Amino acid sequence: MLKRLSTKTKCDVRDCKNYAVYLFETKGLHGKCFLCEDCLAKLSDESKARAVPKSPQSAFNKKMRSSGDE
Repeated sequence: MLKRLSTKTKCDVRDCKNYAVYLFETKGLHGKCFLCEDCLAKLSDESKARAVPKSPQSAFNKKMRSSGDE
């Protein structure tokens, strides 16, 4: 999904003046998004913080239902 860049291109994130190191392809007219290492790290940290883990109770209930079928 992420590709390493070999050319000098600016990061696409607003107010970031760093050079991009990675790119990923998108739909649309331009089709590429360029990211520097700092912005990629911030993006991954923020996405991890927003992700909601599954409840352990769900796994327990699923196990109990499947063991009752046997």
